Amino acid sequence: MATANRPARIVVLVSGAGTNLQALIDACADPAYGAEVVAVGADREAIEGLARAERAGIETFTRRLPEFATREEWDRSLAEVVASHEPDLVVLAGFMKLVGEGFLAALAPRVVNTHPALCPSFPGTTGPADALAHGVKVTGATLFVVDGGVDTGPIVAQVAVPVEDDDDVEALHERIKVAERGMLVDAVGRIAREGITITNRKVRFGS
Repeated sequence: MATANRPARIVVLVSGAGTNLQALIDACADPAYGAEVVAVGADREAIEGLARAERAGIETFTRRLPEFATREEWDRSLAEVVASHEPDLVVLAGFMKLVGEGFLAALAPRVVNTHPALCPSFPGTTGPADALAHGVKVTGATLFVVDGGVDTGPIVAQVAVPVEDDDDVEALHERIKVAERGMLVDAVGRIAREGITITNRKVRFGS
């Protein structure tokens, strides 16, 4: 993590617009934040997330799943390129592929991901819609340490978002995204400056 001599090195993986990435890039501009985005990777080409990184002068790379014979080969190649940047932390910020055993063997527990629901509720790709369908009054966003499951890892941070009576999926998801960005920036900064420890699934800041 961050030391007196250098900020923590962060690699961010994205699949789309990169709004969470941009929030991290903006936060890293303050030396007191304690972190630096050293590379940004994606599973798709020509996306705004990569363009944001390039505008900020950050190295980028792409690993497209169809270019590999097996998912295991893709996972191994992704792990190798991420590891080559010597990250202290890997942030999956809207990365829409599940990383596999090879990736986690090389990089866990230094990998965190966000999810637009209060885990363990509503895992998967339709968290806001599932929350609405279930009729909950409060949902939110979660930052967790990635493990081999789907949104099942130890929870680093959560933020609550009320569900309004007139919400549709898009309106609710947009409010979750705003809360998620603030949570992500705050928690990643604390991880960079303080580190984390994990004991029986309980995550605490500080090493």
